[in-house]
Amino acid sequence: MLNGAVANRYARALISYAQEHGVVEDIGAQLGKIRAFLGASKELSQFLASPVVTPAEKMKALEGVLGEPLRPDLARFLTVLLERGRGSYLALVSDRYQDLADALNGRVRVEIETAQPLTEADLDELVRRLTEACGKTVVPKVIENPALIAGVRIHVGHRVLDATTANALRQFRDRLLARAVRKEGIR
Repeated sequence: MLNGAVANRYARALISYAQEHGVVEDIGAQLGKIRAFLGASKELSQFLASPVVTPAEKMKALEGVLGEPLRPDLARFLTVLLERGRGSYLALVSDRYQDLADALNGRVRVEIETAQPLTEADLDELVRRLTEACGKTVVPKVIENPALIAGVRIHVGHRVLDATTANALRQFRDRLLARAVRKEGIR
């Protein structure tokens, strides 16, 4: 995907700079806040992608939603990104930067879906086990999803561990249907 390659190139340049200057986490924090705003506001994403809006107006908007001054180095980076007409790539660049920063710092982000709220002790135990299994520090994001009925579904990168009742019922249904099809074929 071309836009992924472009975003990757910008993210790698930024992480390289940040690593060289010892500011990986600082830049990541501000970039993460911007990413959160982009995820919450389709209008902001469209505004940054607009060819009609000037890069200076886009920068002013970013600082406005952030509610704090941008780091000068991040402001320069974003200005270059916007001047080159790459405002629509900002969310992808931010995501890729976070992935690279996590890899540098031995972290892995994990999404944990549960049917019911987890107790703090249960979450701590789950994070401990995942940390042992991954060999990296696990940064959990817990999402409640009652449709799972019971159990937990864990997303680690592109892998999904599904230990939910909904999944067990789906697999059971599929096995019954497969058996019914085989029996019909035998007659």
